[in-house]
Amino acid sequence: MLKILHLISSFNRGGIEMWLLSMLRQIPRNQYAMDFCCKGQNLGALANIAEELGAKVFHCQLNFAHFGFINNLKRIIIEGNYQILHNHLEAYSGLGAWLGNELGIPVITSFHNTKFFTPQTPLTRGFLIRQLRSIYAKFSIRYALEHSHLVTGCSQGVIDSLTSFDQNIKNFGLVLNYGVNIPDLATPEKWKELRNSFGWTEDTPIILHVGRLIEQKNHLGLLSIFQKVVEKIPTAKLLLVGEGPLRGLITENITKLGLINAVNLLGLRDDVSALMTCANVFLFPSFHEGFGLVAIEANAAGLPIVGSKIPGLIEAVKDRETGILHEVEDLEGMAKSTIEIINNRQYAQELAQAGRTWIKSKYSTENSAKNLIKVYHNCPIKI
Repeated sequence: MLKILHLISSFNRGGIEMWLLSMLRQIPRNQYAMDFCCKGQNLGALANIAEELGAKVFHCQLNFAHFGFINNLKRIIIEGNYQILHNHLEAYSGLGAWLGNELGIPVITSFHNTKFFTPQTPLTRGFLIRQLRSIYAKFSIRYALEHSHLVTGCSQGVIDSLTSFDQNIKNFGLVLNYGVNIPDLATPEKWKELRNSFGWTEDTPIILHVGRLIEQKNHLGLLSIFQKVVEKIPTAKLLLVGEGPLRGLITENITKLGLINAVNLLGLRDDVSALMTCANVFLFPSFHEGFGLVAIEANAAGLPIVGSKIPGLIEAVKDRETGILHEVEDLEGMAKSTIEIINNRQYAQELAQAGRTWIKSKYSTENSAKNLIKVYHNCPIKI
């Protein structure tokens, strides 16, 4: 049995974490035992699911001094006899690479975004701390690229973004795509039931967005797009799934744009796949994405996508085949495409069918698990 320790921030409801949970379900633990160490303030809302799937989840909080984190992580690795360190810490990835090399175990460093310096807490969003963290992250990432046994990115766009640290990354970086489950399509009864739950008629067009309420996801642009859609389709509704620091600003803009009766902030949900199978369009105008796992989840659910033409997303979505992509500033174009999909049911169905076929062939959890096992199998393990 090969023992792997994943270094992550925490088990929150994000793309990386959902993918890792799907890998726990797919990969036999008696062959590849994957455990997790979280550096964040807490383990995260999904940690209990990982534990239910047989994984151990350790809490090793990272502080400014780093000494406590390094000593605790070292103890966990040695006592657990881990043979591979799978490092997902991005801005702090140098720590994992250094410790793995100190202990003589192979380090796989995986990157999941094209932007590595985005602050996640009120403290790191402060001007001085933000600048210092950016400088630190540049050295940390460069060190991880030079001292990891393997570097992976969840898309070619992510690998390309790493060339600013190391031009040779294109030659040795490996694309390791996410995978998603393929849900059953909604029945007409489920379609009607969802709309009835909000007090809407069964033919109400639903536009869905799923994502943390942060700057990256471009919620203000999304609301502007939706406002243009409502001008043409007054019955349209927008469902926003997610939580984050911009909730107040988003709520304020919903009021300002006169969309109170048309937009529902749903917070965190455990039924995202069910929502996707019952919606008309998935609207995804992000400023940047490493890959856009939620986009392939939408396609897997038979939900056409309208989104921004950005690295990562152009790999997840086949433009004009499984969705429609526009330049990120083209809000008018995204609105027109959303309207076209809602009004043209045949076109919507063609996109939906092509999307499910695309995901089944390329981005299933089975394919992703096989690729991850190959990565582990090829590591230079000391017996």
